[in-house]
Amino acid sequence: MPDTDVFTIMLADDDLITLLKHDDDAFKIIYHKYSTKLYQSAYNIIRDREACEDIIQELFMEVWLKRKSIKINTSLKSYLFISVKNRVLMKLRSQKITLGEDAMEFLIDNYATDNMTEERSLKKFLAQEVDRLPEKCAEIFRLSRNEQLSNKEIAESLNISVKTVENQISIAIKRLRNSMSEVLSFTIILLPFLKK
Repeated sequence: MPDTDVFTIMLADDDLITLLKHDDDAFKIIYHKYSTKLYQSAYNIIRDREACEDIIQELFMEVWLKRKSIKINTSLKSYLFISVKNRVLMKLRSQKITLGEDAMEFLIDNYATDNMTEERSLKKFLAQEVDRLPEKCAEIFRLSRNEQLSNKEIAESLNISVKTVENQISIAIKRLRNSMSEVLSFTIILLPFLKK
């Protein structure tokens, strides 16, 4: 097989889809071209290395097994990224994987202010869930996420220790993760999953 990097540059995705049915090298090129990006997309949501590796392995196993009959009506890139998103959602819904604290924090940090602004009902739901937190916990969480204050700045502002701030933020994230598990599945569907 020629150098994969050279081949990847030379072949367009449409060519790869056509070649995939007859040429095993096309599969290797597709894997080389997309596996890392697909893994990162899954990891951005679930923050679980092993689960992400399984998702990518399952996807490419399916592509390999169906390579002679596969029908891709969109672009190859869209097909692969949408397939990963669907697999992530299926695992979340079946509770084979759960959103860990890191994943919850990532979603809150990255989507609670920017992307959720476009989806007012989701933003409102998050605000209601924050309101249900114990008063001090909610205050610290808002200062951290809404005001973008560092843990040290929050500690100084409220005259408490940095460790207390860290603990309260951790408590907030755990409670929000539990209360928002269902709505997060919907939120993930709305995320701009096709990040380049």
